[in-house]
Amino acid sequence: LADLVREGKIGAIGMSEVSSVTLRRAHAVHPVAALQSEYSLWTRDPERGVLQTCRELGVAFVAFSPLG
Repeated sequence: LADLVREGKIGAIGMSEVSSVTLRRAHAVHPVAALQSEYSLWTRDPERGVLQTCRELGVAFVAFSPLG
């Protein structure tokens, strides 16, 4: 994906449903623009580190199913 960004074929890299460790590893290769993950009243998993990692790296967090 990093090659595709450099070639101008895609504008940015986004990921879905990854851990903070995977996000850090990917971001080290090429900046990740956004991360999409389930985050709702019933699923609070991103609070276990992913949200903080997004803040630290400047990655946008996109919640899906916020109302359950």
